[in-house]
Amino acid sequence: MERIITSIIVAMLLILSLHAQQVGSAYIYAPAVITSEQVGTLTTISLNVTYGNGQVSVIGPSSVGSSTIDSAQTAVAYAASYLGVNKNSYNFIYTINDKNTSVSGPSAGLAFTVLAISALSHTSLLHDFTLTGTISYNGSVGLIGGIYDKAGIAAEKGLSFIIAPYASSTSFERFMYYIVQQNYNIPIVMVSNVSQALPYVYGIRQPRMMNYSLAENYNISAIPEANLSCTSCNLSAFSDLTNFTINFTRQTILGISSNYSQLKSEMLNDTSQYSEIASKGYLYTAADFSFLTFINAFLLENVHDANITSARSLIGNVSNYCAMQTPPQLTNTNYEYVIGGEMRQELGNITAANAAAMLNTSQTTDGVLESIYTAASAAGWCLAANKMYSLAASMNGTPVAVSPSLAGAATSAIDSASAYGSSTYLDAAINEYKSGNYAAAIYAATYADTLDNTLLAENYTTNQMLQIANSNIENSTFGVWPTEFALQARFYIDQGTIGRAVPNSSMIQEGYITSVLAKRMNSANKLIASSFVNTSYGQVPSQQLEELQQEISQIYYILVVVTALLIVILVILLAMLLRNPEKTVPKTRGRIR
Repeated sequence: MERIITSIIVAMLLILSLHAQQVGSAYIYAPAVITSEQVGTLTTISLNVTYGNGQVSVIGPSSVGSSTIDSAQTAVAYAASYLGVNKNSYNFIYTINDKNTSVSGPSAGLAFTVLAISALSHTSLLHDFTLTGTISYNGSVGLIGGIYDKAGIAAEKGLSFIIAPYASSTSFERFMYYIVQQNYNIPIVMVSNVSQALPYVYGIRQPRMMNYSLAENYNISAIPEANLSCTSCNLSAFSDLTNFTINFTRQTILGISSNYSQLKSEMLNDTSQYSEIASKGYLYTAADFSFLTFINAFLLENVHDANITSARSLIGNVSNYCAMQTPPQLTNTNYEYVIGGEMRQELGNITAANAAAMLNTSQTTDGVLESIYTAASAAGWCLAANKMYSLAASMNGTPVAVSPSLAGAATSAIDSASAYGSSTYLDAAINEYKSGNYAAAIYAATYADTLDNTLLAENYTTNQMLQIANSNIENSTFGVWPTEFALQARFYIDQGTIGRAVPNSSMIQEGYITSVLAKRMNSANKLIASSFVNTSYGQVPSQQLEELQQEISQIYYILVVVTALLIVILVILLAMLLRNPEKTVPKTRGRIR
């Protein structure tokens, strides 16, 4: 009898032991990036849940980073909360099938969470997908890096779709998702939280190719013709600049591969709209919109250069092009084109350098593409600068120079803009100031002081912004830049009000901010123009005059010293002659004839 009881107890303990060892299990395919090689890799993560005391462990690789372990703990906490169970009643053992490697980073958070929910609820997962994203304690999914390389390996292994964190429609990450999807022909399913991912991992919902659009639709027919009267403006030159910008954008779009035919068609249609906008007299508006389209087109045209070697060559070419531009002689008629070109050339130089630095620190193909995207801005700025220099060189006018007295105004402008933190515009202003180009420094600082101030419109209602903007527009016509900015402000306001019962607040805000830039550029132009020193007919600007006076003084002192030395030498010679008079007449040998 005692033996029977013992056997029963042993059997029960064995059953309990087996039950404790396995509550539930699940596995999933998870992507990662081998940063040393910038390639994707696909691994299997499995989870074994047993009864226990809430322990969470991650095993498999030779080492596991603390961020990965933290991510697993967060995943377990949310999964238990989601299912309404006590996590401290279980132990969770995650196994990453990556032996002899080091694993770090939080991007497996979503995978850890889905595994925990599946294992605890005994719900089977599909195994034809992969997913990536961080996880928070409230179940929200956060952005990660390396989507290009991760999707690439998923497509290579024949998986059907990839789940990724939600990215806003205006973000670079959403643009990347579309590029990845079109390049590898694999659907990207965006989710903001775990509950949105579950229907896909269980096969309840079918994935679809995500939609993405760059199309812009403006109500061009409703806006009136531009009607601001510009003081001292060469609008024919600015029209040439606008057409040039639209044309180089269109040429770039035409170079995009058929993988992105939808975006290609949309952007070509957009350039047609920009031409219509220009035909109504909103020249800068058309050029500005075209410039922004060019940046997207440049990346799509160069997606095939998504490796470090090709990208380095591409960025190097952009950098060299920016560095080789040379501004023409400044005159009283071309100064806006020269100074505007100098500012944009400096912006291009800075941005090209930033793109190169970004590439050098890149660990994923995402980083390579982002560096190319950054280089696109540099290319656009320097193309515009080169055209401005060409237009400026063809304009008649009196040669002038900027007075050194403008340095104080440039310092004040930079100090004001510095309140909003570092930016490309502020860096350009500082660099131009250091080189003595105070006019370009004022231009760049004015941009920074306006466009970098994120609180510029915070204290105004929509109606107040409308009133201020309208006043700014009417008083911003001293030169082509203020006038064109004022017209762009008018364009935004018309787009935000015409045909609308309620004004579009975001459009009104854009109009208000642009009107402030117009007003400030109006003041900058007046200040710069008033500082001009005529350099024609032998007149020399004060800075050069000071340098010339210093050189003359140096030459004078040298001449004084040399003259003194000559006098000393002459005195010595005379003294020698007086001491030896007989040697002054040489004796003649031979016959006297």
